Order: sequence, then structure tokens, then C-alpha cells
Amino acid sequence: MQIPKGLQAMTPSTADTLQAERSKAAFSVAEMNAFIVDEQMRAQLTKVERLLLSEPETFDVRQVYFMSRTEKMDHALKIGRRLIELMKEDKLTGEEISIADMILDINGPFGLHRAMFIPTLQNQATEEQKAMFLGKAENYEILGCYAQTEIGHGSNVQGLETTCTYLPETDEFEVHSPSISACKWWIGSLGVTATHAMVMAQLVVNGKNYGPNPVVVPIRSVEDHQPLPGVTVGDLGPKFGFNAMDNGFLLLDHVRVPRLNLMQRYITVAQGGRVSRPKNVDPKVAYGTMVYVRTQIVRNMSQVLAKATTTAIRYAAVRRQFSGKADKRVDGESPVLDYGMVQHRLIPLLAQNYAMFATSQAFAAHYAESMGELNRGNFGPLKELHATACGLKRWTSDVAIHGIDTCRHACGGHGFSQFSGLNEFFGNQYPNIIWEGDNYVLSQQTARFVLTQVNALRAGKQVADNQTTQYLRAHLPGGHLPKTAPAFTQMPVADLASNPEAQLQLLGFRAASMAAELADSMAAGQSHNRSLVAMQRLCDAHSDYIVASYFRRHLRTLAPASPLAPTLNKLASLLFLYVLEQHSADLLRLTVGAFSPVQISEIEQLLAQVIEEVREQAVPLVDALGITDLRLNSALGRSDGKVYENYLEWAMEDPLNREDTGNAIRKQWFEKYYKPVLHAAKNKRDARL
Repeated sequence: MQIPKGLQAMTPSTADTLQAERSKAAFSVAEMNAFIVDEQMRAQLTKVERLLLSEPETFDVRQVYFMSRTEKMDHALKIGRRLIELMKEDKLTGEEISIADMILDINGPFGLHRAMFIPTLQNQATEEQKAMFLGKAENYEILGCYAQTEIGHGSNVQGLETTCTYLPETDEFEVHSPSISACKWWIGSLGVTATHAMVMAQLVVNGKNYGPNPVVVPIRSVEDHQPLPGVTVGDLGPKFGFNAMDNGFLLLDHVRVPRLNLMQRYITVAQGGRVSRPKNVDPKVAYGTMVYVRTQIVRNMSQVLAKATTTAIRYAAVRRQFSGKADKRVDGESPVLDYGMVQHRLIPLLAQNYAMFATSQAFAAHYAESMGELNRGNFGPLKELHATACGLKRWTSDVAIHGIDTCRHACGGHGFSQFSGLNEFFGNQYPNIIWEGDNYVLSQQTARFVLTQVNALRAGKQVADNQTTQYLRAHLPGGHLPKTAPAFTQMPVADLASNPEAQLQLLGFRAASMAAELADSMAAGQSHNRSLVAMQRLCDAHSDYIVASYFRRHLRTLAPASPLAPTLNKLASLLFLYVLEQHSADLLRLTVGAFSPVQISEIEQLLAQVIEEVREQAVPLVDALGITDLRLNSALGRSDGKVYENYLEWAMEDPLNREDTGNAIRKQWFEKYYKPVLHAAKNKRDARL
């Protein structure tokens, strides 16, 4: 099957239309990319993509949309093996392998070994234990996973049923799954890959439960990969997405491991069963691996959303539908991106995307600083770091995953095609809103931290100085709302939208007011369960403030006369107005300084105006995110704008259409299925003759 020759070209072509959009740029795309994407990430992406493109026989993912699950896993293992070889040849680092996984969006079975198993050893093993396990893990002599979630327990880590019981007579631990609900479940890299599992289990010594702690359990032989005695392990089967990963299950039947297999940097079980902890250690430090992974999720979500916004905005800019129905007059049909409803769905996502890039850089620095303090024995910043990680993991993953879905819808019917690059991608990224803490549960942890600070201020207690307590102190004197409305709540909306400091004050005041209101309700007897919905709103308001603060902090690093500043400031103001428009009820119900319906209407009108203005820079802005065609793997979002030509060519690569396979398949189906149906009536008539 071949495409007919001499088909009439589109006028204007999609390629010419995309180039016309680029010609509107009010800034240097290269300079914008250098500002919004951190230097290390840019260097890593460039290096890794160059290497991947040099070996297309291994790293090509164009055909992944035609593969079965087994074929995807096989391809992912092929890619994973080659990446490990390149690392051992000193052509890639471990971190750059993770970059390769992100670029290819084919998260294979070696992923959790790097993302969870090794970091747990690095952060929670003693030097003696590192000598036992870390070197082998880094050299891929053992393959690990992180086995926390159980079929009956996900977010409730304290409720895990798997036990790790000390046996003084043999100086060992016995790790056991006492029930079906204790079966480890959803564990990445466990189904067919891992030889060792970092099992989170209830530590029991001399009859006393010390809570969940990680212990290394060998589960498969490194010689023949067979399950070890007492181990029942397998793969969970096909999923909504992420099907190149072997998520698995694990049951342990009184499996014994040496005492030193228990991670003992922050808790020590000596021979004989004496338990001790280093001084000033917060018990929550055992969750350090989860905090680390959440920082990586925050970092990755900016890149994830960038792939979706790039595809949808480029395609909406070149796709034309209907004549004379958009406000902007054009010859022929109008670009879809000129329609207000499409703009309202995509342009705020673009502003959120830019805010994510700024947030990921700022939060990575926050994490590194806090871990430095932790390593020096100062556990003070841990609670605020954990609360911030929970809130930002929820905010960034919610925005990114729902954003991918919005982008799919904005691509119309073609968004339903795998060749859009957004469907397989959506399924692969969807788990981010569930794993490492379900987003609805995580919000409670952030909200509880904020409420604890409010109650401490009310009790006159000293609170740590951090970004949360700073806005609470500023807006809640003594932990209570002020008697009079702050001046910024009375400012004209246009003045608010042009005043960065006033924007942060209003967002902080909104979160502080919600915290004070909820604290009042709970003090008056409202139950925790009845407070959960309000906790969700408080977490979101708190995170809106943190994200806006990080965004503005990053913008302040620009030179005053930078040509990037006007566009970036407009994006920041757009994000501010969008938050207010989406949560107008929060402004109307403020106990002090409530907004009026007129102000809400002004917000909506100004937001629409700013969206229209940013629309003119939308294509240059997504170009500046730096998402290459290799990463997009999309017919609709490709950088040359040749959308429909490539779309048709890709369809021709379907095994049903290829000349080498399609003819035989169609012939077989005709003889087996179509012919009996098509000829049934004729055969019946012939039989009567």
C-alpha cells in the first residue's frame, strides 16, 4: 500500500503556518530556554539525546505504538541493558540514564533499581552496609526494587502488615507476610527483574514494634534468576499505562536474612536485640527515600507537561476549523488556537508549565540544603521539607496529568490517535498522582503541618522560620485573622495584576485565612474526617502561594532590562489571575477583606485579555521549553509543522498497511472472516440451485 502521487498541497501549509507563528517571537527562544530550564538539565538533555540518536537500532521508539505489552517490555529491557553498558563505558552517568528514560518515555524494568533501591542504600545504610550492598547495586551485580505498598495498604504506611522480627538465637531477622492483605503489590521492577527487594516491614524486637523500617531481602538467585525458598513473586499483568514496567507482587514465608540486612543508619539493632537510635533523630527520617522521590517527581513534572503543551499548542496553531467565527479575521478557516475556549484551556497550562520549571529548580535547592542539615545532625528542617514535598508533589502532578488530558482533548479527534504522542504518554505518566503518596492523602500532611504552625502561633510558642511560617506570621498576628481588611484586598484588579508583591500577599493571605478558619472549626469540635475537604483546599492554596513565590523569586534573577522580562511577567500575572478565577469562592468567603462579585467579574475579564495577549507568543514559548521531536514522538506536535503528511506516513507503517505484512494478514482475514460473511447469501442461493 502506497500514498498516491500528486496530492494537492494545503494552502497555507501547516509548516508555513507554524513558521509564521514563530516569526511573532518578542524574545530570543534560545535565551528563554537558557533561563527557564536549568543549565544542568539542558546539558544532560543535549548529551543524552545526541547519544540516543546515534544508535537508532536500539533507541528508536517510533514503533512503540504498534507493540504488545511483551514486546514493549522486551524493547525496554534492550534499551535498559544498552544504557547500563554505556554507563560502564563512562559514556553516561546513572542520573543521565534517568534522563534517557524520560526522553524515551519507556520506563523499563531497571528503573526502580536506580530510583528507589540505590537511593535508600545511599541514605539509610551504614558504611558497613554500603560495603555489603551499595557497590554491587551500583555495578548492577544485584538488581533491586522498593517493596512498600501492600495489596491492603498503600498510603497508610503505619498500617503495613509485613513483619521483620528479630531472632536472637540466630542473630537474624525473619521477614514474613502474615496475610493476603500483606502481599506486596504494585512494586516496580519486582515482577520479573529484581534479585533483591528493599522491603518496608514492621520491625519487631523482643516483642516491641518499632514501626516500618526497610530491610534488604534477596528474592531471586543471581545465578539462574529463580525465586529463592519462601518467596512467591510475580508480575501483575497489563495496566492502564506504564506497561514496559514489571510491577509485581511478593509474598514472603518466614524468610530469614542476616541482622545487618536491616538498614541501620537511623536505628540500630545490636546482636542480642538491643535497639538504639542516634541522638536527635526524627523517626520520620526513614521516609527520606520517599521525600527524595517526590523531589524528582516535582522536577520531572515540568518536563512532562512541556511535552503535552508543546504538542497541543503547535497543533492548535496550525489546525484550521471554520471561517469567520474567531475574533481575529483571517482568509479561509481560522487556526484553532484563535478560539477563546481553546485558549482558555491551553494558555493557562503554559503559564503553569513555566512556573513548574522555576519551582523545580527552587525546590531542588531547598531539598539539597535540608539534606545537608540532616547529614550534620540537624533534623529541624525535615518536617517543613516533608510538608512542602507533599504539597508540591500533589500540585505539580495534578496540573501535569490533568494537563496532558486537557491537551489530548484540545487536539480534537486526532488526540485520540496514538500518533498524537499523548495517549501512551498519558497512561505512562498517570501513576504520578497515585504513587509515592496518593495526592488526596498527601494534601492532609501538608494541611496538618500548616495547622500545627497556626496553633503554635496561637499558643505563643516559638516556630521555625521558613516559607510557611513567614506568610502565616505576616497575615495572622498571634495566629488569628486581623480585624481590618489588608490594603491589597481593596486594590483594583488591574493594579493587583501588575504588582508582584501584592499578588504574593493576596495568595498568602488566602491560604492563611483558610488555615485560620479551619483551625477555628476544629478547635470548636469539628472532626478530622469532616475537615478533610477543607484540608484539600488549604493544601492547594498553600501550594499556589509556594509556586507563585518560587516563580517570582526566579524572575527576580533576570536583569532589569532583560527582553525576556515582559513576557515572563505576563505569564506570572496570568497564573495569578487564573488561580483567582479558578478559586473565586475562596475570595468571596474571606472573613476579612472579602472580594465583591464586581471584582470577580473584573478578574475574569482581565484574565481573558491576558490570555489573548500571551496567545501571540504561545508557539515561541513552547519552542523555548526545548522539547525535541525525539521526545515528542508525535505526528501532531513535530517541530517542522508537517503534521498531516507525517500522520499519514505513520499510519502507513501499521503492520496492517505495510506491504510486507499487511497483504498476508488481510488475505488471511478475508478467507477466515470476511468472505464467509460477504458470500453467505450467495452461497445460500447457490446451495438451493
